[in-house]
Amino acid sequence: MFSATTRYDVLRALAAGLDARRIEGLTGVPPRSQRRIAEEEIPFQMTDTQLQVRCGVGRPSGLSADVRQVIESLLVTDPVMHVSEVLRRLRSHHGFHGGKSAVYELVKRTRPVKSGPLPVIRFEGVAGEFAQHDFGELVVRFRDGTTERLHFYAGRLKYSRAMHVSLAPKESTEGYIRGMEQAAVRWGGLPLLNVVDNHKAAVLQRVKVPDTGEERIQYQPQFATFLQEVGVFAEPTAPYSGQQKGAVESLVKFAKGAFFRAREFRNLPDLERQLQEWLTYTNEERPCDATGEIPAVRLAVERPRLHPVAFGARGYGLLYSAVVNREGWVRQDRYRYSTGAPVGQTVTVRVHPRHVVIHHVGEADVHPRIPENGKYSLLAEHLGPRFVKPRGKLMAQRQILMDLSPEGEAFFTELVHRRPHTWREQDLPVVWRLYEELGAARLRAAFTHCLARTAIGAEYLQAWVRGLGA
Repeated sequence: MFSATTRYDVLRALAAGLDARRIEGLTGVPPRSQRRIAEEEIPFQMTDTQLQVRCGVGRPSGLSADVRQVIESLLVTDPVMHVSEVLRRLRSHHGFHGGKSAVYELVKRTRPVKSGPLPVIRFEGVAGEFAQHDFGELVVRFRDGTTERLHFYAGRLKYSRAMHVSLAPKESTEGYIRGMEQAAVRWGGLPLLNVVDNHKAAVLQRVKVPDTGEERIQYQPQFATFLQEVGVFAEPTAPYSGQQKGAVESLVKFAKGAFFRAREFRNLPDLERQLQEWLTYTNEERPCDATGEIPAVRLAVERPRLHPVAFGARGYGLLYSAVVNREGWVRQDRYRYSTGAPVGQTVTVRVHPRHVVIHHVGEADVHPRIPENGKYSLLAEHLGPRFVKPRGKLMAQRQILMDLSPEGEAFFTELVHRRPHTWREQDLPVVWRLYEELGAARLRAAFTHCLARTAIGAEYLQAWVRGLGA
C-alpha cells in the first residue's frame, strides 16, 4: 500500500500533466495504480494511519456479527477490560474458536479512546494556609578536595515564598521536627496545612478501609504529637503525585542548584555561615520569580495567620514515657539519666535538642542530652540515695570517678592493686573532694598527668592541682 505522501505526489504530478512513465519514475507508482489513486478522494494532511483505517488495510476480520456484538457488550459493561479477558470469555462462555488477532483488532477499534494525561494544575495558597517541607541529600566537595554527604531540611511558605534551609544529621523524624521548628522560628510560626512527602519520618503507612474505600493515614507518633501541640495539620502528597505540592514542588532542587552547587566552601562551618547569608538574601532582598515581590514583604502579611511555636529556650521536646529502673535510672536512647522519682514509677521524658528533662509529680530533672562521661548523667541532688549505705557510698563514688574518663578507670585500677588496704579510707575521700572542688574537666587532666608518670595516689593528684608537680 502506498503512503499518503506518495499518493499526494501522484495527484500533483497528474495535475501538472506529466505522463504515466514519468510519474512512475518519480514516485514508483505504476500506471494502473496511478489511475486508481486519481479516482480516490484523499483529504489534505491525512496521515498514514488514517489512510489505513479508511482503506481497511489487512486481512478482513473473520468475526461474525454475533461475536462482534458480544465484544461490544463486554466493553460497554467494562470499558477497561483487558483484551486477554475478553478473549477468555469468548472462548469459555460463547464457544469462540477463532484466532486472537481479529479479536485484538476489534477491541482496539471498539474500546473508548483514553484521554491524555490531565494537565498539571498549579494553585496558590492564601496567607497562612500552606507550606511545603522536604528533605534533601547531596555530596558537597570542599576546597581542599574532601567530600561529605549532607542531609538538609528545606521548607517554604506557599503564599509569601519565605524559605528556610538547615542541615540535618539524617533524614529522621527528629530531623524533620527540628527543621520545621527552626523554620517556624524564622517565619513566626507554621501555617494551617503542611505538605509533606510520604517518607517514614512523617507518614508510616496509608491504609484503605475495605468497606468504604476511604484512605486513612498513620503518622509517625512523634510527628503527630508535634503537629498537635503546635495546632496545625499535615497534608501528605498522594504517592507519585508531585504536582500536589503546587508552586513550590521544586524546593529541594532549587536549594541544591541555587546554593549548594552554586558556591564553594572551605569547610562545614563556612557552608553554614554562607547558608545564613544566602537565606537572608533570598528572603529579604531578592524578589521571588513567582510573585515578583520580596518574600519578607509578603511574610509581613502572612505572619499574623501563622501558628507560633512557643516551646521556650530549650526548644521542642520529643515526648516519651519511661519507667524508673531499680537502680534509679531512666534510660533514653543509649544513655542513663538520674531522677528523683521513686523506683518503678512511670515518668514523662522530653528530649530537647541539648537537654533531656524528666517530668514527675510537678518536678523536673534537667540533664544535658549527651552526658559528659558519655554514659550517664547523675545530678548532685540524686547522690543521696546512692550514699546511704557506707560500702554502697564508697563503691558509688569510685564508679563515678572511674566513669569520668578512661584515664580515671586506669588510675583506680592501679590504685586498688598498689594500695588494696588503704585506698578506701585514705585515697578515695581525697579524690572525691577534689572532684567536688575542681569539677570533672580538671580532675580528668590530673588523672592523665599522674598516670603518664605512674604517680598513683591521692597525694599526687593534690600536688598536680597545687602546681607542685608529681
